[in-house]
Amino acid sequence: MNDSGGWVLKCAKCDQVFPLNVKNPDDASSVKSGATILDSWDNEIGNRAEILAAHGAIEGSEQVKRLMLQEHGEAEVFYDLHSKPLYRCGACKKGLEVLAYAALEAHLAVVNHSFAGYLNWYLAHSGGATEGICVQLDLRCACSAEHRARFYREFSEDVSQAASEFWLVDVAGDRPTLDIDGIYSRDDCITILEKLLLRWRALHSAVLLAAPFIGFNYPGARKKVPELWNWVLKYTDPGKTSLITRKATFKLLKDASKDTEQDVEFLKSWGLLNPTVAALDEKKAFFKTDFHAKFYCGMSADRVEILVGSFNIHEGTYVENIHLLTYSFDDFKERYLLGMKMFFDVEALKKRRNVLEIMVNDGKIMECKEVCYSGSLTKE
Repeated sequence: MNDSGGWVLKCAKCDQVFPLNVKNPDDASSVKSGATILDSWDNEIGNRAEILAAHGAIEGSEQVKRLMLQEHGEAEVFYDLHSKPLYRCGACKKGLEVLAYAALEAHLAVVNHSFAGYLNWYLAHSGGATEGICVQLDLRCACSAEHRARFYREFSEDVSQAASEFWLVDVAGDRPTLDIDGIYSRDDCITILEKLLLRWRALHSAVLLAAPFIGFNYPGARKKVPELWNWVLKYTDPGKTSLITRKATFKLLKDASKDTEQDVEFLKSWGLLNPTVAALDEKKAFFKTDFHAKFYCGMSADRVEILVGSFNIHEGTYVENIHLLTYSFDDFKERYLLGMKMFFDVEALKKRRNVLEIMVNDGKIMECKEVCYSGSLTKE
């Protein structure tokens, strides 16, 4: 049936009451152990807020946020408009992100109307769901420069309630808009990489993260290690993400999470470990002990975007240098993968991806159709 809704759960261990989004909450889904179902809501009825309030379930509780090490932890991912802009006008250098989201919010009604029409066709024909939904619309900067913004959200049969449900994944113009290269604090590097992870998750077939260190191994800092791993897991899709690190870095995570609700061994024993982390806990897991290179990239058969520099996945005010580069996959393989003694099946990067494209121009829908891409979503 694929009804959309959720449960109010009570933890069997600590009695914490918390919500969890679930498909078919009253029919095909159930809890095997670890929690009791107190109630359920139905998104079509729209009684979520009422049900949560009745049980005192805190939407943003730390218990919910900490589920990200688990395979089924589905936290909402939002684009941060308060951090350093990733996209700037090539003419006046002003940030374009707030302007882009304001434009999407203004056109959300026509976008939803177009999507609803497509959804009627989709449900009637029992077709396979597209991977995601792209919305493209025009922007005019305060300096009068013209741009075109591209937003993305993963496919859902629900219409969007707010522009924030979409991720801004590109802004194009007569001049380059991606403005990244430079020296930044580690905290700024985190926010820049966060937005790039959303861009790559939408536009590319695979994401590769190579970081020798994630967090610090000294007293007072170890407790933050699981939080940094959770951040990586939250902004990446385990179905298309590979993480390369040192074995000692993974051991630090296991040690830092021991005897907590994020305990890697405990989650593994229950089959709840996030696939990205689970892959590192296999006997044949690929670790490198002899590297200090730091790079993060979105990869497709035709194109690779890579963030390189001195930045490990660390927080703080220390400064690092980062640069965003673009290569063909073959060039990237020669420059990076061979040096790391890593190999990627390029055929997997050619997998065809169906996306619903909605084009908005002058406040009207110009096009709403499924588009099939082979490789990145930057080329048809």
